[in-house]
Amino acid sequence: MESNYETIRKAENKDFDTLYALGEATPEFSVSSTGEFMELAEFMSALGDKDSVIYIAESRGKLAGFIYGKVEENPGNKKWGCIVYIVVVPEFRKKGIAQMLYDACVKELKVRGMTYLYSWANNEGDGSIIQFYKKQGFAEGH
Repeated sequence: MESNYETIRKAENKDFDTLYALGEATPEFSVSSTGEFMELAEFMSALGDKDSVIYIAESRGKLAGFIYGKVEENPGNKKWGCIVYIVVVPEFRKKGIAQMLYDACVKELKVRGMTYLYSWANNEGDGSIIQFYKKQGFAEGH
């Protein structure tokens, strides 16, 4: 998918180190303000997991952000989609990249049978991730 200078593509194993470093360097979008971005092994396994969706945004040849979502089957054969993590490099924020990543991820989760969607967000940050999710129709709560 392309829009002007932005490209959205599926992540590959070769992207792992760069994506993990970006996740660690962006604490304002982590699920917890006290924990690390994500355990190394968990993130590494997500790249090869059939239920995971990881897309990368590139802008003018530079990494602009990524999104990690996954489908989980729950009792009653309902498939829940979870947006595990979304991050946009500060210099690329407010340019629609998060929306492009979100739209691509949700579209793929629906293809995989998702019927419900949820996410986790850190409410201790600057509030931008909470506002982004509210714009998508999410409600705050547990």
